[in-house]
Amino acid sequence: MRLRPTEPRDLAACTDIYLAAARIAFPWLPPEEIRADHFQDSLREEEVWIAEIAGEVVGLVSIYLTDRFIHSLYVDPARHAGGIGRALLEQALRRCGGHAELKCQEGNRAACRFYVERGWRPVGWGWSSAGPWIRFRY
Repeated sequence: MRLRPTEPRDLAACTDIYLAAARIAFPWLPPEEIRADHFQDSLREEEVWIAEIAGEVVGLVSIYLTDRFIHSLYVDPARHAGGIGRALLEQALRRCGGHAELKCQEGNRAACRFYVERGWRPVGWGWSSAGPWIRFRY
């Protein structure tokens, strides 16, 4: 697996991963809420890294470096539990100087468990149009 900063040519693959992973992660959202244009707009001021295997984009992480905030972490659902998410999260932490925050929807239990198992701790809670979320800090 290779991690590298994203390039314009990666946008379509990243969008496809987002669409597939978000539908699994957020099954309570109506399909029209999971949109490619919303995802692409969310990346505008963020640093994005991808994971590649044999030249194929298999995951991504986006970071808002100014706030040391990890905004998005998505892995191709066919590749879950293969260490890709862990590698991308570790890269994001390196880029943030070893300390960062992120928000995770409470309903995405698998993701919440993933973060807690890696040492992230809940530090706040809130509500969005997608439902309740937890703020985690590392």
